[in-house]
Amino acid sequence: MIRSLVVPHDADLQDPDLVVTRNLTMEKITAAIEANDWMWLDIVEATEKELIWLESNFHLHPSVVSDLRSEDRRPALMVYQRYLFLSLFQPWLHLNKIEGKEIHCLIGENFFITLRKPDAKAVDEAYDRVAQNVSHWRQGVSYFLYLTTQYVLDSYYPLLDRVSDQLNALEENFMNNGGPTKKARKPVYVIKQKLISMRQMVAPQREVLSNVVGEERLSRNGETRDLFRHLYERLLRIYDVIDAQRDLSTNVLDMIESQENNKMAEAVNRLTVLSMIFLPMTFLTGFFQLNLVQAPDPYVLPISGAALFLMIMGMMLGSAGFMTFLFRRKGWI
Repeated sequence: MIRSLVVPHDADLQDPDLVVTRNLTMEKITAAIEANDWMWLDIVEATEKELIWLESNFHLHPSVVSDLRSEDRRPALMVYQRYLFLSLFQPWLHLNKIEGKEIHCLIGENFFITLRKPDAKAVDEAYDRVAQNVSHWRQGVSYFLYLTTQYVLDSYYPLLDRVSDQLNALEENFMNNGGPTKKARKPVYVIKQKLISMRQMVAPQREVLSNVVGEERLSRNGETRDLFRHLYERLLRIYDVIDAQRDLSTNVLDMIESQENNKMAEAVNRLTVLSMIFLPMTFLTGFFQLNLVQAPDPYVLPISGAALFLMIMGMMLGSAGFMTFLFRRKGWI
């Protein structure tokens, strides 16, 4: 599907009553291309016929057409004599995972073309803004690229805010419940995977915007250059926020691991103290089972068996009580 905004090449762009023609047929768009009119073409789910039509009318390089047919999952900027080819990535949350929606942009002297999937809503917002405000045409097609990139960058902030809220909620939950549960690691790993996906999209886009700032055809005057420089600085801040959230997720994982280790250490300490309490009892039991004296005649103890049994039991209970008292005094139990 091709959406179009077309302004005649001889129109006065300073005119507040500038007439913008919308959604022309392919035949009329072809005629507008031959007339060198100003235009924005937004192509959603480009078909093979539409790609062939683009290649023929805009004289696209074969490598550009190949990129338009594929999804290379990496932002890029390629400079040709008649146009520039630019790829951006808009993050999209799907099934609790971050996916990159690729937006291909072709920028020429008087045309701006976007090719994308329906999920790339950033183009819709920029396109509607240009359609509703004719004053944007005065700044040229490079301003259309600025608006599109701006809405792409804006789409990162809700996702980062959501990740931040999830991490803060996990931390607060751990503090209120006395520690993490057995399944506490999984949501943190999911959040970390989201941040890694966004980082992989943002990192190469820094290079792209840096090259855009230095591209003379896009930044012909200081005002336009400042606009793209502002976008570049915003992208750097997004990158810093992603790194900060990654550090926070790592800290949450370290906190989970630390609390799990503390619980394990407490359990080992209890078992150690318990074994120390029963150690004297075990020693006494083993000691009185030993045959220390061998005599030819039976040896008769001077006390009765019941008294000896009570004495041994008293020694065992007394030793256990003394060990318990000693450990409590030292604060081990």
